[in-house]
Amino acid sequence: MKQIQRVFALAVFASVLAGCASTGMDEKKESKPAAAPAAAMSSADAATKKDVEAAIAKESQFAGSKINVAAKDGEVTLTGEVKNDWLKYLAEDTAKKVKSVKSVKNSIKVPD
Repeated sequence: MKQIQRVFALAVFASVLAGCASTGMDEKKESKPAAAPAAAMSSADAATKKDVEAAIAKESQFAGSKINVAAKDGEVTLTGEVKNDWLKYLAEDTAKKVKSVKSVKNSIKVPD
């Protein structure tokens, strides 16, 4: 059982690293200034945050977990704490599925 958990944790870690590598490339491409006014961006950020929070709330597996969501220009940051690596991965995957999300930074902590 421990070997399966280690393999799964390694797979999650590899997917996180792959996501980080593609995020860095995307940031270089998006260095142009935004044409939308600041008020509209703030509204879009609030909508993205609300949509991600709603998607996470729909997952019954997160009961008892504390996940905080921040959004800026389609980039979502997840913080807080969950019980295990699977829930950390699931939170990131759930956020990525939200239509307005461009990238996800997963800073959720898992207790040892």
